[in-house]
Amino acid sequence: MKTRIVVLSSTTVAVFLAVALLLRPSRTVRQTAEMAVAGRIPPAARAVIASKMRRHREQMAALIMNVVVLDYDGVGRTAGEMFDEPALARPIAGDELNGLLPEAFFQLQDGLRAHLRQVVVAAAEHDPARLANAFGEATRTCVTCHAAYLSGSAP
Repeated sequence: MKTRIVVLSSTTVAVFLAVALLLRPSRTVRQTAEMAVAGRIPPAARAVIASKMRRHREQMAALIMNVVVLDYDGVGRTAGEMFDEPALARPIAGDELNGLLPEAFFQLQDGLRAHLRQVVVAAAEHDPARLANAFGEATRTCVTCHAAYLSGSAP
Protein backbone atom coordinates (compact mmCIF):
# COMPACT_ATOMS: atom_id res chain seq x y z
CA MET A 1 0.00 0.00 0.00
CA LYS A 2 2.82 2.42 0.90
CA THR A 3 4.53 1.78 -2.47
CA ARG A 4 1.29 2.45 -4.27
CA ILE A 5 0.88 5.86 -2.56
CA VAL A 6 4.48 6.82 -3.39
CA VAL A 7 4.04 5.84 -7.06
CA LEU A 8 0.70 7.66 -7.31
CA SER A 9 1.99 10.83 -5.69
CA SER A 10 5.19 10.77 -7.79
CA THR A 11 3.15 10.33 -10.96
CA THR A 12 0.87 13.21 -9.96
CA VAL A 13 3.83 15.49 -9.31
CA ALA A 14 5.46 14.49 -12.62
CA VAL A 15 2.24 15.19 -14.56
CA PHE A 16 1.84 18.54 -12.81
CA LEU A 17 5.43 19.55 -13.67
CA ALA A 18 5.03 18.44 -17.30
CA VAL A 19 1.85 20.52 -17.67
CA ALA A 20 3.50 23.52 -16.00
CA LEU A 21 6.49 23.31 -18.35
CA LEU A 22 4.27 23.06 -21.41
CA LEU A 23 2.12 26.02 -20.38
CA ARG A 24 4.88 28.35 -19.19
CA PRO A 25 4.98 31.75 -20.90
CA SER A 26 7.56 32.38 -23.58
CA ARG A 27 10.53 34.55 -22.64
CA THR A 28 10.86 36.05 -26.08
CA VAL A 29 8.89 38.72 -27.86
CA ARG A 30 7.37 37.17 -30.93
CA GLN A 31 8.23 39.17 -34.01
CA THR A 32 5.60 37.89 -36.39
CA ALA A 33 4.06 41.24 -37.22
CA GLU A 34 5.14 42.57 -40.58
CA MET A 35 4.77 46.13 -41.77
CA ALA A 36 2.40 46.80 -44.64
CA VAL A 37 3.90 47.13 -48.10
CA ALA A 38 4.56 50.57 -49.58
CA GLY A 39 3.18 49.92 -53.05
CA ARG A 40 4.84 52.98 -54.58
CA ILE A 41 8.29 51.56 -53.86
CA PRO A 42 9.51 48.87 -56.29
CA PRO A 43 10.02 45.37 -54.80
CA ALA A 44 13.81 45.44 -55.23
CA ALA A 45 14.08 48.72 -53.30
CA ARG A 46 11.69 47.43 -50.63
CA ALA A 47 13.94 44.39 -50.18
CA VAL A 48 16.99 46.60 -49.61
CA ILE A 49 15.12 48.77 -47.09
CA ALA A 50 13.72 45.68 -45.35
CA SER A 51 17.18 44.20 -44.94
CA LYS A 52 18.35 47.42 -43.28
CA MET A 53 15.30 47.50 -40.99
CA ARG A 54 15.51 43.90 -39.72
CA ARG A 55 18.33 44.76 -37.34
CA HIS A 56 16.44 47.88 -36.27
CA ARG A 57 13.44 45.69 -35.39
CA GLU A 58 15.60 43.31 -33.33
CA GLN A 59 17.25 46.19 -31.51
CA MET A 60 13.93 47.87 -30.80
CA ALA A 61 12.49 44.67 -29.31
CA ALA A 62 15.54 44.39 -27.03
CA LEU A 63 15.26 48.07 -26.09
CA ILE A 64 11.59 47.70 -25.17
CA MET A 65 12.35 44.79 -22.84
CA ASN A 66 15.29 46.60 -21.25
CA VAL A 67 13.29 49.78 -20.68
CA VAL A 68 10.30 47.97 -19.19
CA VAL A 69 12.42 46.11 -16.63
CA LEU A 70 14.63 49.16 -16.01
CA ASP A 71 17.83 47.38 -17.04
CA TYR A 72 19.75 50.65 -17.30
CA ASP A 73 22.95 49.03 -18.57
CA GLY A 74 21.00 47.11 -21.22
CA VAL A 75 19.08 50.24 -22.21
CA GLY A 76 22.26 52.27 -22.58
CA ARG A 77 24.00 49.55 -24.55
CA THR A 78 21.07 48.86 -26.91
CA ALA A 79 20.14 52.52 -27.47
CA GLY A 80 23.81 53.30 -28.06
CA GLU A 81 24.04 50.53 -30.67
CA MET A 82 20.93 51.88 -32.39
CA PHE A 83 22.39 55.39 -32.32
CA ASP A 84 25.61 54.09 -33.91
CA GLU A 85 23.85 52.25 -36.75
CA PRO A 86 24.60 53.69 -40.19
CA ALA A 87 21.80 55.98 -41.29
CA LEU A 88 20.29 56.10 -44.75
CA ALA A 89 21.78 59.10 -46.52
CA ARG A 90 19.62 61.81 -48.00
CA PRO A 91 19.24 61.33 -51.74
CA ILE A 92 21.62 62.89 -54.24
CA ALA A 93 20.98 63.24 -57.96
CA GLY A 94 20.56 59.81 -59.52
CA ASP A 95 20.20 57.97 -56.20
CA GLU A 96 17.38 55.54 -56.92
CA LEU A 97 16.83 53.97 -53.48
CA ASN A 98 16.98 56.98 -51.19
CA GLY A 99 15.16 59.09 -53.78
CA LEU A 100 12.10 56.88 -53.26
CA LEU A 101 11.90 57.84 -49.60
CA PRO A 102 10.14 61.07 -48.57
CA GLU A 103 12.14 63.89 -46.96
CA ALA A 104 10.11 63.32 -43.79
CA PHE A 105 11.78 59.89 -43.49
CA PHE A 106 15.21 61.50 -43.23
CA GLN A 107 14.03 64.17 -40.78
CA LEU A 108 12.48 61.49 -38.58
CA GLN A 109 15.63 59.38 -38.82
CA ASP A 110 17.57 62.36 -37.44
CA GLY A 111 14.92 62.84 -34.75
CA LEU A 112 15.17 59.21 -33.70
CA ARG A 113 18.90 59.56 -33.20
CA ALA A 114 18.33 62.63 -31.00
CA HIS A 115 15.77 60.75 -28.90
CA LEU A 116 18.06 57.73 -28.61
CA ARG A 117 20.76 60.02 -27.27
CA GLN A 118 18.30 61.16 -24.58
CA VAL A 119 17.47 57.52 -23.79
CA VAL A 120 21.18 56.81 -23.26
CA VAL A 121 21.55 59.85 -20.99
CA ALA A 122 18.47 58.90 -18.94
CA ALA A 123 19.77 55.33 -18.56
CA ALA A 124 23.18 56.60 -17.44
CA GLU A 125 21.47 58.77 -14.82
CA HIS A 126 19.17 55.91 -13.71
CA ASP A 127 16.25 58.33 -14.08
CA PRO A 128 13.09 56.28 -14.79
CA ALA A 129 10.84 59.28 -15.48
CA ARG A 130 13.28 60.79 -17.97
CA LEU A 131 13.84 57.36 -19.51
CA ALA A 132 10.10 56.85 -19.98
CA ASN A 133 9.73 60.25 -21.67
CA ALA A 134 12.75 59.81 -23.95
CA PHE A 135 11.74 56.28 -24.89
CA GLY A 136 8.17 57.46 -25.54
CA GLU A 137 9.45 60.15 -27.91
CA ALA A 138 11.69 57.63 -29.69
CA THR A 139 8.73 55.28 -30.12
CA ARG A 140 6.52 58.12 -31.39
CA THR A 141 9.21 58.89 -33.97
CA CYS A 142 9.26 55.24 -35.09
CA VAL A 143 5.50 55.17 -35.64
CA THR A 144 5.55 58.49 -37.50
CA CYS A 145 8.46 57.31 -39.65
CA HIS A 146 6.66 54.10 -40.58
CA ALA A 147 3.62 56.13 -41.58
CA ALA A 148 5.82 58.41 -43.72
CA TYR A 149 7.40 55.38 -45.39
CA LEU A 150 4.01 53.86 -46.18
CA SER A 151 2.22 57.01 -47.33
CA GLY A 152 5.11 59.00 -48.81
CA SER A 153 4.69 61.91 -46.41
CA ALA A 154 4.61 62.56 -42.67
CA PRO A 155 1.18 62.38 -41.04
